[in-house]
Amino acid sequence: IYPLIGSGTAANLALAVTLAHLFQTTNYPKYPYRIRFCWWGAEELDLLGSTYHVAQVENSTIAGERTSDYLINLNFDMFGSPNYIYGIYDGSTIDNSTISRSAVPGSNKVSALFRDWFIRQKLPWDYTPFNGLSDYAPFLTAGIAAGGLFSGADNYKVQARRDRYVTSPGQGLGGTADASQDPCYNKACDTIQNINIVAYEKMVQGAAFVIESLARQTDLKAWLYPTTAN
Repeated sequence: IYPLIGSGTAANLALAVTLAHLFQTTNYPKYPYRIRFCWWGAEELDLLGSTYHVAQVENSTIAGERTSDYLINLNFDMFGSPNYIYGIYDGSTIDNSTISRSAVPGSNKVSALFRDWFIRQKLPWDYTPFNGLSDYAPFLTAGIAAGGLFSGADNYKVQARRDRYVTSPGQGLGGTADASQDPCYNKACDTIQNINIVAYEKMVQGAAFVIESLARQTDLKAWLYPTTAN
């Protein structure tokens, strides 16, 4: 599970701290799987941090540190874009010519988990493509299923999308049509003031739901990789 910088980084930390608190101070049932929270460096320089990590994993013979020990990668990159979308990485957009086919079924299932949560919350949502531009890419290439959320970068929010979002809970928070989803993307103005708090909270809640759903699977490997689990 990992972000890029800023809102995703903070969300990642909040999720990790919350889980640690639950497991250490309450009777909250522990997960049967290990969760590793990671913060990658140099994403903007061709995914250097995550690519290096996956290369080390592929060459490891240590139990718990091998490619086969990684069942799913969740990418929490940007959560707080002011002119946000509730973006869900779409497993159907994975390029089978460059990505191992074994990663596709599980990625599609994770996309559906996120989608169904937003539907139950009566929130709008949009699919966003796996275009290889974030740190999920080396994991998919290694055959590891992936999923995640993305609140938008420098793409524009069109009128039709804005109209869908303006009717969601939190009237007046639909954003601005024909404007960048994050006008401060990769700029000095990208500070803590550059966050849509309502959207950010929903994104973190959606991430927490999917972590919990995956971690409570009786056989997560079989669920994610139905043709290779046995």
